[in-house]
Amino acid sequence: MDRKNLLKAGRRNSLNVSSRSLNASSRNLAESSNYALENYGTALPVAVIELISSAERKAECSVTLSKDGWAWFVCGRQLVIWKYSKSVGASSVSTPSRKSIAVSSPKSHELTLPPSDLAHKSDLVAVFSSEVDSVPSCIAVSPEGTVRYWDSIAHENFFVEINADLQGQECDTLSEAMPLGCLVATTTASVLLLTPRMTDGTPNIQCRNFKTPQGLLGSISRRMSSLIFGPISTHQSMETRLVKLLSQRKDRHNLEVQILCSQTLQYWQVGETERLIYQCDIDKWARESLIAHVWSRSDRNSIHKLRVWILDAQVYKNDLILLIAASNPNLSSQIQYALAALPMQSSSPPTGFASFCVLKYATAMTERPDSPLQESAAPQCRFVLVGSTAYLYSDKWILCVPSNEPLEEPEKLETKTANERFLGAGVFNQRPVFFSTRHGVLILQPSVGGPNDSQSFIDESIMEHSQIIAESLDPAQNETASSKLKLAFCHFCRKNIYETQSILEELFASPTSKGQIDSLMDRMVAELSQMIIDDYPHTDPRWTDSVPAGHESTFSTVSLLVLHQLEDKVKAHDLYLTFLRNMSIWGDLTAIGDRRGAKSTAFVLMEHSEKLRASLALRSLHTPGSTLIDASIRRVLQERAVELTNDKLTHQDLFYRHISAIGDFFPCFLDVVCETVANMSGSPSDKVKPISNASNFIIAMTNAARDYRARNIELLEHCENSFETLPWIATPGPRSVRSSIIRLLHLLVDEGVANADDAGLRSNLWSQAANLTDILLDALKMYLESCDEHSPVFAQVRQDVQSERSAILELFIKGREFERVALLAEKYIDFGALLTVCDETMNENKLNVYIDKLGESGFTEFACKWYMQRNQREKLLRLRRSEVSTFLEGHPDILWVDQSENENYLDAAHTLTNLASVEKDLYSRKKTLLSLAKLHLVTEEKLGPDPEVVQTELESVEAELALLTHQEQLPAVVLQAYDIDPNTMRVFTASELIEMYICDENVLANELDFKKALDLLNFLENPEERESRRLRIWARAILRDAWTQFDTDNVLQSISGTIFFKIIEFSLGTGEDLADLLPNPEEILHEPQLSELAGNDVFQFLLKAVYEHVNSLMEATR
Repeated sequence: MDRKNLLKAGRRNSLNVSSRSLNASSRNLAESSNYALENYGTALPVAVIELISSAERKAECSVTLSKDGWAWFVCGRQLVIWKYSKSVGASSVSTPSRKSIAVSSPKSHELTLPPSDLAHKSDLVAVFSSEVDSVPSCIAVSPEGTVRYWDSIAHENFFVEINADLQGQECDTLSEAMPLGCLVATTTASVLLLTPRMTDGTPNIQCRNFKTPQGLLGSISRRMSSLIFGPISTHQSMETRLVKLLSQRKDRHNLEVQILCSQTLQYWQVGETERLIYQCDIDKWARESLIAHVWSRSDRNSIHKLRVWILDAQVYKNDLILLIAASNPNLSSQIQYALAALPMQSSSPPTGFASFCVLKYATAMTERPDSPLQESAAPQCRFVLVGSTAYLYSDKWILCVPSNEPLEEPEKLETKTANERFLGAGVFNQRPVFFSTRHGVLILQPSVGGPNDSQSFIDESIMEHSQIIAESLDPAQNETASSKLKLAFCHFCRKNIYETQSILEELFASPTSKGQIDSLMDRMVAELSQMIIDDYPHTDPRWTDSVPAGHESTFSTVSLLVLHQLEDKVKAHDLYLTFLRNMSIWGDLTAIGDRRGAKSTAFVLMEHSEKLRASLALRSLHTPGSTLIDASIRRVLQERAVELTNDKLTHQDLFYRHISAIGDFFPCFLDVVCETVANMSGSPSDKVKPISNASNFIIAMTNAARDYRARNIELLEHCENSFETLPWIATPGPRSVRSSIIRLLHLLVDEGVANADDAGLRSNLWSQAANLTDILLDALKMYLESCDEHSPVFAQVRQDVQSERSAILELFIKGREFERVALLAEKYIDFGALLTVCDETMNENKLNVYIDKLGESGFTEFACKWYMQRNQREKLLRLRRSEVSTFLEGHPDILWVDQSENENYLDAAHTLTNLASVEKDLYSRKKTLLSLAKLHLVTEEKLGPDPEVVQTELESVEAELALLTHQEQLPAVVLQAYDIDPNTMRVFTASELIEMYICDENVLANELDFKKALDLLNFLENPEERESRRLRIWARAILRDAWTQFDTDNVLQSISGTIFFKIIEFSLGTGEDLADLLPNPEEILHEPQLSELAGNDVFQFLLKAVYEHVNSLMEATR
């Protein structure tokens, strides 16, 4: 049955959604010139059919179709969850005959939502799973904020329920952001994070509110809008209405969240805590753009009279795509639609739209008198984004806006009956899917010859070549898995979708055939991909005797000329990738093991495509007489030990056949180039041409590979977070492409630039070097971004990449190519190179530009450390104070200089005293710090407003200096005894100094030394220690003399010569109070050090005589 008759049959017989066919994707239920809407996936659960068809039902219904292939249907408090995607090898679906292709209803799970006075909706439900093919979990939230969490949807009666404190707000949407949890947003844009936990085997859920700064940016933007555009209606200007909540996972522990409201956009970063990065006024930019693009001829003063609605938003690469509707009631009752791209940056808010495209489509504005005008007139329209193509939809129509023709009139597909509605939409396997109340899940496919969202995958020439492949292949039955996959590909080329699907379901029926590293699916898919790019030219008779026995051809090329063979392989491989995507294999691919661990299968396939492009680029430049390429090809074959045994074939035939090993060309090519340059006997400038030519070849090859990757990077997004993506261009090794590019860079600089006798030629060589550097660093950046930051080897990998990057950029710095190196360093975040450029060029303005642009990326802190390491503190302090102050707070050793220069003398003194308090290693440094602190305090005392406060701190510093003075006055004999260098000695404590003054090693100690020890008691804070040390000092003083040998007949003469008495006499002479200084005789006699003397009658007599004499002296002085 052809397409037209099939469509008629579909219209003639209403679809029974409970018995849809396995090949339902071939039934076109609606189509335009370029698009067809077809049935898709498994049959609808009976419960959903009953809820849709129930005549008594009054509750509103809604559906969500997730990217993981799960669907959930909400009606009243009933929630039905099922797997709508018909994954390859699904065990639940049997393989019927072509005459009987009905399937039974899939397994579904029916859950009960929390009680609510308001209508439940599918936007407040999230279904997610932590492992592939596991039974998922579910979180549902009522509009009032009651949260239910099912750890497994298989157990409907086992759930956890909590109540979120919304303070009267109404929940609007729930966004899954695992493993952090789920984000809930209210209609007034408040956000909560719900995090499922497992505690002692029991599931629970935690709730965390986002703390939003109140009244700052929002109020400012409203005031500015009023100043610029005049007053906006109170309803529109004051109401905060949620439009969309979007989140993207940066890594396992952090999210980027965009909260789009009716007028503003908030950008958050969420991890262990949440942080509002910025908020911007979307409404203002929308009005300006609409006036400029739609109503440019009208009075600009009427901008405040426009009715503007932000309807929906989706993320595309680094942009936020907004769907905007607007009307100008003064001119027309039509509503215009537009798509705007808003650049999303993590560091600074956008300054406006990057692009603004008005669609050639309008609808009539509808108003209901029983509702507020602004609400009732708002169009009920949303969109999904596949690649860069937008699909707008309402409950009655779908609008297709291809990215390559955004300004053309979009194609429209509409429901066929009055009671049919679209309840929801989503994206699965890079195709838009919709839910119809009449037909269930539908998929929107490009018609034959129509546009495609991945234009890099398929075009008209590829479709033409698919027919060649289909005609060439022999679809004879074969039992090997490889042959079955190739047979399925053959049927796909012939557009036999049913046969293709049947073979794939049989091939991958086992649950273990996919979803794990080195699964059958991953190995077969990768092997066939390599077979396609390495296949022998099947129709070239020269190859007849050279094809290995038993080789299974993929017929990927049917041409005779090498260039055309490569072009054929490009088309065949692109068609193969289209086959994998359209047959739902692409999304099931995991990884295959290699010597470095595991590599994403999708990434391997993309590398095959890149190598095809690189080979095609080389062949396009490989003209007759290209001696460098010819010699390199011969060397490649020599290293592979491939001999030219067939005289009908050439070295080029053998080389260009083996595409997967194209990387072998690079080191051999560099060998040949280096040898050629080294053996040249002419003028040194003659070396420049072969070096430049060689650079052009390598640039063309690597650029072709990189451009392909850049155009198709979206296809890797589902695997980048799981596996490292090391591009073949950046793979390390002595004979790798990476090392070859580095060799070529050194050759360009050392031999090319050095021998170029013309400024223009040197500039061209530096330009080539910059291109090569950009290509290599781009690949290394991709690799580094894919690595797990928590891996034990990540730090080493990052260091290796950064070291190699810096070494390459150093070539440009040494060559004084500052503009080129600045561009590269800024693009690839090499702060060291940027600072070197600013330093070498003495460009302080440029440094400030980098601080503004890269400050939040850590540039300022890096710059401060960079100057510190180079002992260029004066340059550090010349940085803008607002930028360097935070760094200086952590580096008080230079902070005080900045404070002093800014005349903050008291702060400088505090910083210096703090530094001195922690200084233990060097006495001289501590003394210098305290002396500087004293100088700043004296200055502050003279100039500051509060000299009394300063005086107190000044006394504290002087006391510290006094302690250091005691250390400075240590006797030389003591220093020598303890082997202390006075220039490098550490800081001693008061206790240590006391011991040094009274120790036995101080053989020349006199009363002054012991008096200094007594003075040091004032620096001891502990009273008990102070008393103990005081007795010890006096005891050590007594032991300095032989008391038992004194003449008791001449007492005064005997005791006057003792150190003990001299200390007392000296203290009296200085006016000190001996009551605090001198212990009583009983305390001295009980001192353990004097235990032997304490029992001696002569000592007791003389000691008491000393006290008696001292008392008489004290009486005489009163």
